[in-house]
Amino acid sequence: MNDLSKDLLAKIKNLYEQKKFSKLETTLENLKNFENLPINVQMIYAVSKALNPKSKIKDYKKSAFFFEKIYLSDKSNLEPLYNLIIVSLKANIYLDLNKHLEEAYQKNKNDLKILEGLSKVNFFLGNMIKATYYYEKLSDLTPNSVNNWTKFLASINYHQNIQQDKYLNYCKKFDQISRPISVVKNKILKKKKIINLGFFSPDFKTHSVTFFLKDIINTDIERRFKFISFSNLPPSQYDNLSFELKKKFDDWHDVSNLSDEKFIELCVKNDIDILIDLAGYTNGNRVNAFRARCAPIQILWLGYCNSLGIQNMDYIFADKNLIKKDEENLYSEKVIYMPDIWNCLSKPKNLPEIDLSVSKNNEIFTFGSLSNFQKISPQTIKVWSKILNNSNSKLILKSSIHNSDHLKENLKQKFLNENVSPNKIEFFDRIENQKNHLEFYNKFNLTLDTFPYPGVTTSFESILMGKPFLTMRGNNFNSRCGESINVNLGLNNFIANDENDYYEKAIEFYKEPNKIEKIGEDLRKHALSSTLLDTKNFSKNFYDKLFEIYTSH
Repeated sequence: MNDLSKDLLAKIKNLYEQKKFSKLETTLENLKNFENLPINVQMIYAVSKALNPKSKIKDYKKSAFFFEKIYLSDKSNLEPLYNLIIVSLKANIYLDLNKHLEEAYQKNKNDLKILEGLSKVNFFLGNMIKATYYYEKLSDLTPNSVNNWTKFLASINYHQNIQQDKYLNYCKKFDQISRPISVVKNKILKKKKIINLGFFSPDFKTHSVTFFLKDIINTDIERRFKFISFSNLPPSQYDNLSFELKKKFDDWHDVSNLSDEKFIELCVKNDIDILIDLAGYTNGNRVNAFRARCAPIQILWLGYCNSLGIQNMDYIFADKNLIKKDEENLYSEKVIYMPDIWNCLSKPKNLPEIDLSVSKNNEIFTFGSLSNFQKISPQTIKVWSKILNNSNSKLILKSSIHNSDHLKENLKQKFLNENVSPNKIEFFDRIENQKNHLEFYNKFNLTLDTFPYPGVTTSFESILMGKPFLTMRGNNFNSRCGESINVNLGLNNFIANDENDYYEKAIEFYKEPNKIEKIGEDLRKHALSSTLLDTKNFSKNFYDKLFEIYTSH
């Protein structure tokens, strides 16, 4: 089987060169025992699967099988490992890849591809301490890589042991690298009757950012602004919410294919006075362009709940619960305090009925968390495990984003390491339909918030579904989001001071479930009449603040 005819080899080579990948794969798969083909032919097959535009997850898994097999036959050849990283990430298979990368890293500590693989794999496995460690190594080795820097800086928000001053110093170090050239100055040369207000985001689609934005865009009753969108979302990824949002803007620009320099030029061409960054250091950001300056006034809001630590981001929207007056020096931007809360959720169109009977009829008390699994920190796992181990309760986990089976398996193992019985935890997949997703809150008694990276959208959803959430005080903007939501609702008893207090409060609510039910009966009504969903009043305050910034800048 190791000896293929010259004609067959020529045919394989010809199909590969002509990029007829599907025909090539079929040709090889029809051979007997094709898994035992010569190494070079296995490599062609694996590469074909990786490059074939028709490939799906099952194809990437086949490709990964062969790349792994080839790599294990000769670990000194790292090329198959590099390819294994690519296809494994596409196939959402991480555990074995992580083991191979950890082993290879010991002999190749400055290998950028191995470091990038380790950082991504550990992120997707929810191993955020390791992910940040490798992102920092990458940034050290590639000091001018904006991509590596932004991933590293964003990952710091998941950690409890990195204080705000240290985070800010990292940001300032990043801001020292080279940036694009911009002609925009940090001054308003003339005052206009109509102010050109731009919003930048890679998430103008069904996304948390849009849930808070859509009822606020173009609602300035005094008509002081022209609303201009800069969408970094490829048009092929637009959905119904994208088109709904597009109608609200006066102008809409797709910038996904523009360089940072061209993006800056477009902002100048549109004479943007104020540009609001809704991305920060998250995926799809344009922080490098903001570093150069795209508009005379640049403001950070909504999509990233921390300072960017860069010289040219002028303002950040927050509230008094998020950034204390004596902490303003820990944020490079000037803090603009909203009167009550820093954001406001657009009321969901199809709010399902609250069914308290489900949680009342649970055989055992049920805690729930529908937050992104990456936010479930080691400290969160320890406290949640302590709660589960000291009560007749269970925990429902459903991530707010798509996650792999490997992430769930890895997360489950972390609970097992804390001696939590596996039957005490139930995992559920993300639900696309918003109404069905919201109905999921009916399944449990109390929502547990993650820390130090709390939920935001999920916390708003929880209270709308009559479920108070237990959160913990933080030490910066990002880690205090849950605290601000509960303060605005008057639910201070659901804010824990520390990990021990979090545990004791959870046990207290577990022992007296009637307290939660009583609060839950009126919680939606209370939330709907609160500042959390009063988009009309929030919009007035928001645009008054923007006008004040413009006139006094």
